[in-house]
Amino acid sequence: MLWLMVNFAMTVLLPIFGGIAAWNASRAYRAPTKGKLYSRLRSSLIWTGISGLALFVKATAIVLLGVSGWLFVEDKATMQLPMVAIPAAAIVLFSIPAAKAIRAAAVKASKEPLMVQDRLAAAAPGWVFPVLVSFVGSLAAAVQALFIAQWPLKTGTVIAVWSVYATFVYLLWIRQKRNYCRFVVTGSPKTGTLAVRISWKFGVLLTVVLVAAVGFMFGAKASRLPERMSMADHMHAHTGGNAPQFVSVTELTGPRTGTPDRSFTLEAKKTMITLPSGEKKEAWTYNGQLPGPELRVKQGELVEVTLINKDIDEGVTIHWHGVDVPNREDGVAGLTQDAVMPQQKHVYRFIAEKTGTNWYHSHQQSSKQVQMGLYGVFIVEPDITLPQKTADMAVVLHNWQAENGTSVSLGELNRLQRKIAEPGTLVRLRFVNAGNMRAPIHISGVPFQVAAIDGTDIHEPKDLTDSRLDLAAGGRYDVTFVMPNMVVGISRQTGPFAHDGNALVISPSNEGVPPDAVKGPIFDPASYGTPAKTKFGPDTRYDRNYKLVFDNRLGFYNGKFTFVHTINGTIFPDAPMLTVREGELVKMTFVNRGFDDHPMHLHGHHIQVLSRNGKAVTGSPWIADALNVAPGETYEVAFVADNPGIWMDHCHNLDHAAVGMSAHIAYEGVLSPFEIGSATVNLPE
Repeated sequence: MLWLMVNFAMTVLLPIFGGIAAWNASRAYRAPTKGKLYSRLRSSLIWTGISGLALFVKATAIVLLGVSGWLFVEDKATMQLPMVAIPAAAIVLFSIPAAKAIRAAAVKASKEPLMVQDRLAAAAPGWVFPVLVSFVGSLAAAVQALFIAQWPLKTGTVIAVWSVYATFVYLLWIRQKRNYCRFVVTGSPKTGTLAVRISWKFGVLLTVVLVAAVGFMFGAKASRLPERMSMADHMHAHTGGNAPQFVSVTELTGPRTGTPDRSFTLEAKKTMITLPSGEKKEAWTYNGQLPGPELRVKQGELVEVTLINKDIDEGVTIHWHGVDVPNREDGVAGLTQDAVMPQQKHVYRFIAEKTGTNWYHSHQQSSKQVQMGLYGVFIVEPDITLPQKTADMAVVLHNWQAENGTSVSLGELNRLQRKIAEPGTLVRLRFVNAGNMRAPIHISGVPFQVAAIDGTDIHEPKDLTDSRLDLAAGGRYDVTFVMPNMVVGISRQTGPFAHDGNALVISPSNEGVPPDAVKGPIFDPASYGTPAKTKFGPDTRYDRNYKLVFDNRLGFYNGKFTFVHTINGTIFPDAPMLTVREGELVKMTFVNRGFDDHPMHLHGHHIQVLSRNGKAVTGSPWIADALNVAPGETYEVAFVADNPGIWMDHCHNLDHAAVGMSAHIAYEGVLSPFEIGSATVNLPE
């Protein structure tokens, strides 16, 4: 992450430094006195030196990034770096010696007018031109970094960028030569009357503004999503229409008959809440609760949930995050169902096959609706009697947007919570991150174990003390410990536990203050626990291999100019549609060469993490459905294609998904009859 940020910072700073150097170099020959000439040359050399230092830092960052793989640097090495390094070499060979010679002939602070030969030397293209080209190159590199994030990098893109760059350089050379020749003939540094010069500059500025405005309008229009788009058509566009058409997602349901073992009704409605600051805020809730009702079922039970939309105008759904339900029950508007509009209802039915901590949330405009409160916990318990007394608690982490900034919660809404547990009780805390960012968790006062990740048990977990848990957006950690005869604290920050702070305190007698939360080592799932046999190993032969490269760039999405997050250089609906067949073993490689975390969530399946940054997982099998891929990281993961359907594979920073960071896994022969777009009720993210 460090070197990605360093490279980007230098890419942005180089046009600034180079622009100041070029400005002073291009104006040197117009200096009224030798002292002013000396000053402009000195300033140009200083800023050229600063640019050179920034270029050195950028080159170092690119080399160090290259250690992680060519993929991280291919655009930087083939376009950005050469566009700046080549003119930098010309500056060292020609511009700096010439500038020093000219400056030596000038007199510091002298008010003596310049001679014609002084002006000719200062205007010579041989010294000015490389400085100007360096600025053009750094500007082109910045434009490429900000607007062209592409993988795989196409030869045509490289040729196009270099062609535009070369054209600008050629036109710049023609202009410099023309001005110099005119100066030689006239002996005057001024080209035309003041009115002519102002008119020319105004014309150039107006042309740039008009071109930018036209480009902006066309870009905004071209980026608008269709008013109606079928996911079936989207799949055909990515598979060439060769898949057999024999099953619809509407047929991939849970049991439609039989008496359910557990029945729930969830009513989506608007509810006023009060934040700790006293600010009253409208929330969208299930059954008026924040989080929504905690749903607990037993493994193997038939579950029926009736969703009723009371007054959420945008429509709602329920996605069962972490539960590998049949495709029709997945709750994605426009893919597996239509959004449930006000005064409508929808029934979900599925068998709770796998134990674990899961959660549910709306998958209609999810970046907004989850933030507004449409989420809750769904727990599948083993159908056995536990051998000892237990205290089982779900703790949901969330971030609220308030007028005075972001308000975080741990369990209840920004309040100190106290729970009682007798010494010797087995405590199980089920942490669920319903926010968009990684969430830190600090536990003090007791050694603990991470018993499960994303609903899957860890094999032979070990005791941890003061370790910080960094929970991925959408992810879950189950933490267990035996209650000691002292106070235990859980907090999202280090330091003392405030009596009115956002924390959870567990004690034998509902009294006392836990030890301070300290800044311990970050828990690493890759080396935690002990190995166990799974379907995947170093000798596994995979039927499909896919690579997903995450990046950032400026661009348009659905008519708005924004900072988009891309998968393989594209955004939905052009993001990858990865096809599989039932029964196949699928391997995916995630590469993040952007600047933000991307917690990737594959619906309907759990993935096994095979390696991180080229190093194999050495601990317990790491099974997840929300894997946080930090900047600069590379993960290899695998899954079994055992749940037919069309499934979202998207970033669970839902703000990223809202600007197109959504791919799909599609089983051959499965189609969806549902449509998305502004002319429909379906707005999935």
